[in-house]
Amino acid sequence: MTESLETRLDLPDIWFREHFHEVPNQIAEFFGSVGLTLEGHRVADVGSGDGIVDLGLVHRARPAQLVGFDIRPTDPASLSERARAAGVPDQLPAELSFQQCSDLALPCDDASFEYVVSWSTFEHVSDPAATAAEIGRILRPDGTLFLQLYPFFHSAHGSHLWTWFPNGFEQLRHAPDDIEAAIRAAPEVSTAEWLEDRLADFHSLNRLTVDELEDALERGGLRIRLVELMTHRFHVPDDIGRHRLLDLAVDGIKLLATHA
Repeated sequence: MTESLETRLDLPDIWFREHFHEVPNQIAEFFGSVGLTLEGHRVADVGSGDGIVDLGLVHRARPAQLVGFDIRPTDPASLSERARAAGVPDQLPAELSFQQCSDLALPCDDASFEYVVSWSTFEHVSDPAATAAEIGRILRPDGTLFLQLYPFFHSAHGSHLWTWFPNGFEQLRHAPDDIEAAIRAAPEVSTAEWLEDRLADFHSLNRLTVDELEDALERGGLRIRLVELMTHRFHVPDDIGRHRLLDLAVDGIKLLATHA
């Protein structure tokens, strides 16, 4: 592990800063690269999690409405408290709301939104094609999906546990239960809640590949229009078994998709 304990104990604060500032900027800039803006439009976030990205996106992109959907309820009171601690006004914007959804269905009408965003969610969903179809259902005929997936399971940090395993590929070397046991036996790196959230993320990974993501979107009636692949230089370890080089090399993806 390369970070100092003092730095690692600040991870929840770093998480808030990154997801409130950097992620909304990336989303807005990706849309802007093709002349699209969220300002004044209805936006859905599929996989809103703790709501920090959505709060930042409302401040950054000024949509008319943003609804965050997640299978686990997003707690507005907790979001307000975390925002206040970070110096953000403690009253959530009126344009922002959250709804709980099921694993395979979003509680809203057909063609409800001009834009849908999904950040670091598709690597966790149980049925990517069904989720893509639901996105297509709620998206207006002329609407656009922004999807980011990082990291893919087979890439170096696909376990989502880089705090504990900075060298990577642990998820291809060891069984999930052994990885969890090693983490629980490691020195404390942050709050217990933060650790449990990271383990929950790890255990929910669906091992989706780039090709399988494309197939899921197509089966859901969506066609990819713009792509940015994320990768880096890395050594291919001898002890991870046989895997396709593409799956090892692509860390993540950003894309825009529309109805086919």
